[in-house]
Amino acid sequence: MAMRIDLPAKPSLLPYCRKLLAEGADPAELVHVYRGETLCFHPAPLATFAALTTEEGVERSIRFRKWREMPRQGGVYASETATIAGGGND
Repeated sequence: MAMRIDLPAKPSLLPYCRKLLAEGADPAELVHVYRGETLCFHPAPLATFAALTTEEGVERSIRFRKWREMPRQGGVYASETATIAGGGND
């Protein structure tokens, strides 16, 4: 079975995939990610997208990195996105 995810203007694909897994979605389900009618990524299992975050630097474009859950700080989770020099969002 395959899942289609349509990206909004500001993508939040990676945290959304983690949320789907937490809610019991099949990690092996093939995900097709679209913006409009354009396929944005090569189809991959849901677990593959959920295991990633993004990183962006002043001197380089956005890159995928392995996601790690951050420890709780002051009752809320720290940002899921790794940043270098103030950049980067999922």
